[in-house]
This record gives sequence, C-alpha cells and structure tokens, in this order.
Amino acid sequence: MKTSLLITFLSLSVFISHSYAVELIGKTTSKNAVRIVSEVSGVIKTTSWQVGDAITASSALAEIKRQDFELAVQKQRASLKLVEADLHINKSTYSRYQALRAKNSLSQNELDVAKADYAAAEANVELAKIELNKAQLDLKNTTVYSPIDGYVVERNVNEGAWVNRGDQLFTLTNIDTLNARLLASEFDLASIHVGQPIQLWAEANPNHKITAIINRIGVELDAKTFAYPVEIEIENSQHLFRPGMSLHATTTFSSGN
Repeated sequence: MKTSLLITFLSLSVFISHSYAVELIGKTTSKNAVRIVSEVSGVIKTTSWQVGDAITASSALAEIKRQDFELAVQKQRASLKLVEADLHINKSTYSRYQALRAKNSLSQNELDVAKADYAAAEANVELAKIELNKAQLDLKNTTVYSPIDGYVVERNVNEGAWVNRGDQLFTLTNIDTLNARLLASEFDLASIHVGQPIQLWAEANPNHKITAIINRIGVELDAKTFAYPVEIEIENSQHLFRPGMSLHATTTFSSGN
C-alpha cells in the first residue's frame, strides 16, 4: 500500500513538473533598424557598401555630385554681399535723413520712407543669410554618413542613379541588442509571466543557450499566427545571433555553452 502510494506520488510529481514546462518558438528581429534617406536631390556619385557589410558610425555611405550645390553656395554668398551693400546705403540714408529732419529740412514722410527702406534692407540681409545657410547645409548633406555602428541590411541605390530628397538609400541595424518574438498558445499563458527567466537558443547554434527575461506578453491573439506574442530582449554583444534567426525557448533550464 505504501509502495503504491509512493509510486502514485512520484508519477503525479513528474506530471505536474512537465505540465508547467513551456516550449516556444520564434524569431529574432532588429531592435535598432535605421533608415537612411537622402536630404537633397541629385545624382549618386559614389557608394560602395553592400548588404551584410559591417559599418562604423560616421562612415560615408554615399556621395551625391557636389557641383550644383557648390555653385548654389557661391551664388548665395554673392547675393548676401549685394543685400549687405544695399543695407549699408539705406542705413546711411536713414541716418542722414534723421539729421535733416531734426533741422526741419526734410518732411516726416520722406523720413518714414527712408526708415522703411532701411528695415526692408535689414530683412533682405536676414533672408540672404538663411538662404546661404540652407545652401551650405545642402552641400554638407551631399555626403551621407552612417549614424551608428552596425550592418547594412538593405541597399536601395546605385551609382549614377538620381535620388530625390526623402528617398531611402540604406537600412542599417545595430545587433548588439536584439528583440526575440516568441509565439505562445493560450495554454502556455498560464505558465509564463512578465519578468520570468527563459532559456533560448538558435536553430543555427543549438549548443549556445542563453538566459533572458520575458519583457512583454501580448493580450490579443495575433491573427496571422493564431498565437500570443512574447517579447524578449537579447544581449548580443558577441553577435552570435542575427536578425531573422529561428529560435527555440523553454522554461526548463539545462546547461549550455
């Protein structure tokens, strides 16, 4: 009788233990994808980066032909000099008219006109400075730089192609940290919770197991997968995982390399 009860208890313990073990599958996704767009319109002069290339922050991704932009800067500098000269004349005239008006040698209307001309000349100088700054910024933006350390995951441009302002040139990503999106059934939800440790590994390298923490669990069934999304963040400084890798995860921990 005692032996029978012991066997029943052990069997029940094994059943309970396994009933709480959760096995999930999913994929890694980029956490910090950056879309690089052109800030100016023009013809691509050079671009040598390909999909999969590692890239460092401040590396030049592409260069747009500069000639027209250099001419635009020169033109705006010349325009600024013209309006500055006009401002100097109007300022001198207004000062002289003020002195004449003080002596009653000039009508108030003539002084008002001179004052308005002076104010308009000042405004023209400010506008010319804005146009010059814009031309200089456009010239600077003919070279497109990477804002991050990472990898090229998409290239949308070739040398000699015309691009418009706002056209996407590249997509970059940093994979030092990745997101993992796992799929849980409604029966799995009773055995997992936010903050719970979970062990993961990639199909490409099943011997390399890592432990991560569940960050979020979806509250609505995904219409495409018919599962609840489970979001996890993976520390990936050694770049052993790549975006798009198939993952397995379990709440039953085992030793791994």
